[in-house]
Amino acid sequence: MLRHLYVQVVLGALAGIVVGYFWPRLGVELGPLGIAFVKTMRMMVPPILFCTIVDGIVLHGGAVRTGTTVVRALIVFAAITVGALLMGLLVASLLRPGAGLQVPPLVAGGVDLHHQLAGAPINGPGEFLLRMVPETFFSAFTAGDILPVLFIAGLVGFGLIHIGAAGEPIVRGLRVLAQLQFAIVGFLLRVAPIGAFGAIAYTVGAYGIGFISSLGLLVATLALACLGLMAALLLVVHARTGLRPFALLRHFRDEMLIIAGTSSSEVVLPRLMSKLEGMGGDPAVVGLVMPVGYTLNLAGTAVYLIVATLFLSEALNIPLPPERIALYLLVMLVTSKAAAGVIGSGFSALLLTLSLLPDVPVAAAAMLIAVDRILSTLRALTSGVANISATLLVARWNGGRFTL
Repeated sequence: MLRHLYVQVVLGALAGIVVGYFWPRLGVELGPLGIAFVKTMRMMVPPILFCTIVDGIVLHGGAVRTGTTVVRALIVFAAITVGALLMGLLVASLLRPGAGLQVPPLVAGGVDLHHQLAGAPINGPGEFLLRMVPETFFSAFTAGDILPVLFIAGLVGFGLIHIGAAGEPIVRGLRVLAQLQFAIVGFLLRVAPIGAFGAIAYTVGAYGIGFISSLGLLVATLALACLGLMAALLLVVHARTGLRPFALLRHFRDEMLIIAGTSSSEVVLPRLMSKLEGMGGDPAVVGLVMPVGYTLNLAGTAVYLIVATLFLSEALNIPLPPERIALYLLVMLVTSKAAAGVIGSGFSALLLTLSLLPDVPVAAAAMLIAVDRILSTLRALTSGVANISATLLVARWNGGRFTL
């Protein structure tokens, strides 16, 4: 059992609790271990974001010319993402898992997490525009800012569509590069137990052990929001296709167990596509909607982003007025797409969101490392159900029929 990363992270978190509780000063001094892990995960965000956005633009640009299927898929994806964000907002607003913790924004002494990780705030649309345009093409990847990467990725993606077949080697190279980056993130996740140890030791030493119990309420809040979204999606599928929710879950139970064990829905992509085609789905529709959904239909990540952000804002006593929450929701429509296909990348998407709108210090995300494996499993299961549902809905929209 000790070979499982999940067990190692739990043991690291437990060790951090012990150290932080009995030796709080030492716990605070161990903060750099958690910071280092957060920074290593954050450094992978720009290249992964660049590759996934470019690949998505190229895929969608080519698919639009084939008919209306991709348009319908994009509509369904957008509706599911909006529904996921609103579900997370509703449940988090009702349960308020971070309320009453009275954690100061920055703990005096120890490591200054905010200055280690926080990005510069954006004041107004003019500064937003200026921050988006890099000094040079390559400085977008060295300046430590995400906005120029988004800008360059858009230019490269549409440029590759324009040059057509001549750009195919570049597209293939970017896909291989994305696979390499996912592998690197997989390596980095092996040190998650050390990051969890340092982050929890710091958190308990600085904030007290009462904060750790609140993470359980965070997990419960996310679980309830994810279950609510999955139930809503399955009911919509039932209304449109006649497929019963429990029968559909039984049909994909093996794939759901694999997702739960690996915390990644991408590992079962071929199996899901095969089963959907076996149910009567058009292979052309399934072959388009399901893979694209792994980039544009990460519903679990969308739920997680709003729940985690509200939790951190409440824990740090940082009020977010309704108009600011609305802005976060709009940003999350984009940043939730930066977590495709790799275990733990939802955490990177959270770092990206907090970097773009730093009302909540980016460093505060270190508090969530200890339970991110559990949160990652919830995200992956939700995204898996969302992609199955989206494929069935688009196929039905195209006139398809299904049987189990």
